[in-house]
Amino acid sequence: MRISPRYTTEHWKTIDFNTEEGWQKAITMLNDRIRGRFFDPIRLVENEYGAGFAILALHSLLIETLQQFREGTVDTPWKKCEEYFVKFLTETSFSKFFDRKLAEEFYDLIRCGILHQGEVKGSSLVRCDVPLVRRTKDKKGLEINRRLLNTKLESVFDEYLAQLRNPANGELRDRFRKKMNHICRVP
Repeated sequence: MRISPRYTTEHWKTIDFNTEEGWQKAITMLNDRIRGRFFDPIRLVENEYGAGFAILALHSLLIETLQQFREGTVDTPWKKCEEYFVKFLTETSFSKFFDRKLAEEFYDLIRCGILHQGEVKGSSLVRCDVPLVRRTKDKKGLEINRRLLNTKLESVFDEYLAQLRNPANGELRDRFRKKMNHICRVP
């Protein structure tokens, strides 16, 4: 089974996690997976009219996925989607833009609106000419700059990869490995 553009589950199963070389190979596979399934497709459509909703849908999926890797869970526990989403936005360098309340609003108005209703909620807008996130003038929605969000999300992902590349982060590595083992169907 293909787990990324360049790698399969068989590649994953051959990694020797007793070596630093093995860990670095595993992290390279994650990089290929996330870029190949999220960031590269976004680049293909980012200049297309109306692509903002599709891009924010991919962002929403990616935020939850990356939090699963950070937590070491095979999937988001029942009724914990909002918690995972908010943790990601408030415990990574996104915290410069999101406090808990704003992260909860983003989850509800943007993520849930797009993934469940196919639209943003309230007076929310998807734009390219505003700060990363701000409340609308009527305070009943958010304005999201999808381009800045994408740039920041790539930056946060790069930070995560850098943390994984550091052998001192054993617990973080173990959680990453647990999630990838599940993806690759490794017991």
